[in-house]
Amino acid sequence: MSDYQYEEKENFEGKKIKVLGPTYDEGKPEGLQDWRIKLGTREEKIGYIKTALRYWYSKEWYGSEKRKQEA
Repeated sequence: MSDYQYEEKENFEGKKIKVLGPTYDEGKPEGLQDWRIKLGTREEKIGYIKTALRYWYSKEWYGSEKRKQEA
């Protein structure tokens, strides 16, 4: 893509390689965003909270990774 900026850096072997540079749009957020506004119904909000709690406090996995053993 021609819109991407590339930077030249050295890899662990000392060879120069081209890596993708910053790809974000500059600027600042226009205002605060409340997650509750994005979710319309009460059931959607409860589902979101249950998923978040399961993500952080579940014994099924650790963080964002599905591991069988804690890191």
